[in-house]
Amino acid sequence: MKILLTNDDGIDAPGLAALADELSALGELTVVAPARNQSAVGRGLSYGRMGPDRAMEGDLGLRDGSEDPFTVTIPHEEHELGYAVHGTPCDAVILGVGSFDPDVVVAGCNAGANLGVHVLPRSGTASAAAEAASLGLPGIAVSMDVLGLEREELERADFERAAGIGKAVVERAMDGDAFADADYLNVNVPGPGQPVAGLSVTHPTSVYDMHADLADGRFSLHNPLWAGFAAGDIPDDAGTDRRALLEDHVSVSPLTLPRSGIDEAVMARLGSIFEGVA
Repeated sequence: MKILLTNDDGIDAPGLAALADELSALGELTVVAPARNQSAVGRGLSYGRMGPDRAMEGDLGLRDGSEDPFTVTIPHEEHELGYAVHGTPCDAVILGVGSFDPDVVVAGCNAGANLGVHVLPRSGTASAAAEAASLGLPGIAVSMDVLGLEREELERADFERAAGIGKAVVERAMDGDAFADADYLNVNVPGPGQPVAGLSVTHPTSVYDMHADLADGRFSLHNPLWAGFAAGDIPDDAGTDRRALLEDHVSVSPLTLPRSGIDEAVMARLGSIFEGVA
């Protein structure tokens, strides 16, 4: 099995190293990951723009006078684990898939859980798995809850259990045809200080809430759901990813790419609404 591994925390992140250690036992492993932290960039690409890594150099294409305006050069350096690219997680997936022809793409192990239908599109980890699915390959995102921990102080050893679980999920998923109905999987593992009580196949929670205010000349954002999670009090139903993680279960959510699900009657109604606009 040929495995492409990436992440959004950057190629030097301890979670990536821990997962690389585990996945290398399953087959031929190639690591292509962002050179720097690219958390929460979602499905962002460097195609045609200066990406979030301001150290980027090279021809980004899509400019007047470009010799090939539809080709983008993504700078990179070789790294002890593989290739460090000055781009986004989705850049890394596209580059890795096109260059190394893997059988599966794995993203992680992320420092921080990725939970819920409204959060996953902004997650660089989950988006890397979705990008793999968009390219016709199985994608698996692996994240670990780090609530209450200092992320900067986490070491490779802190991710060893989560990486081992990630390896087992990859192996079972590929051997057991988990992608017959799912395009990609989103895996969340309890933190290193929490027990693992089991594994639940879940769906992403639809509960979402963010508070914001402008006071004393400052904008502030507050995530009451994470505050509730920390207190052990969440509104999510049984069977959801956040509920499973709170109850010390590994959460595996089978996901599909967005598809056109609008029927002809709705299309006709919308056509009447916009009739005559152009």
